[in-house]
Amino acid sequence: MLKKAVFILVTPCLLLFLLGLWQLFRLNWKNNIIKNMSFPVVHLLPNDDLAKFNYRHVKIDGILSDIELYVFAGQRGYHVLSPMLLTTGHYMLVNKGIVREKKEEKAKVEKVVANGVLYCDSNKSKSWLIKNDTALNMWFTLSTEEISNELGIELEKCILWQKGLSDKLTIQPMKHLEYAITWFALSLIWLIICIIYYRQNKCHSSG
Repeated sequence: MLKKAVFILVTPCLLLFLLGLWQLFRLNWKNNIIKNMSFPVVHLLPNDDLAKFNYRHVKIDGILSDIELYVFAGQRGYHVLSPMLLTTGHYMLVNKGIVREKKEEKAKVEKVVANGVLYCDSNKSKSWLIKNDTALNMWFTLSTEEISNELGIELEKCILWQKGLSDKLTIQPMKHLEYAITWFALSLIWLIICIIYYRQNKCHSSG
């Protein structure tokens, strides 16, 4: 009976410790992102692997299409994204900024050198509650795979957040450190409670 009670008490301790470890992993991940974003701007070549430049400030040549996708951005309005044809023949989405309302005039096709932060984690899972309304060009989840299927073009997994939008990728690693310390402290407190409980019950059973 005592062993069963100890097991029940120890399980939350292990869970709290694992939560602390998870926050440390998140901290390390974000520190790597910050390191990448601190590197100088690199002008990408046609054969460069985009994924290797995740969270890097880059410049890339291409032809910006006249297609504009509106991704819901809450009270701020909509993110406007356009596919850009790269020299490889593939397309990459470029986030051109935020607008309050959808624009009536059609965008222009133009040759550009896009400048911004490359973001290569752009396949979010679909929401079961809110569906993208492709007929009205209203997107709530930003998935390059879904957009690629809708437009009938091959999209790169990466999205370029143009210069001035990098604040959307703000990183706060210290929060994860604070959370990790909190979880480890709770785990330690719970462990002390388990030890006290075990000793008290062991003494009672011996007596």
